[in-house]
Amino acid sequence: MDASLVAQYGALGLALTLAVAAVKILFAREVEAHKLDRERADRLEAEMRQLNELIRTQYVEKLATATQTIGEALAVLRRAP
Repeated sequence: MDASLVAQYGALGLALTLAVAAVKILFAREVEAHKLDRERADRLEAEMRQLNELIRTQYVEKLATATQTIGEALAVLRRAP
């Protein structure tokens, strides 16, 4: 939009120019907010994957230990009179 359009249409042209400028600004803000949200979601997803992997490895280790301990306890109980 240039000055000749505003001059030709007067107040209506000025209002239209301001409205278009406002829409462009608001759209740019929304695009930037979406970009930031996407980056945040990606970062949090990576962190969640890392935590899940940590939990999984620790869980398997603890589960193996617990299973072995229960097996040993059952063996002791079977030997008891």
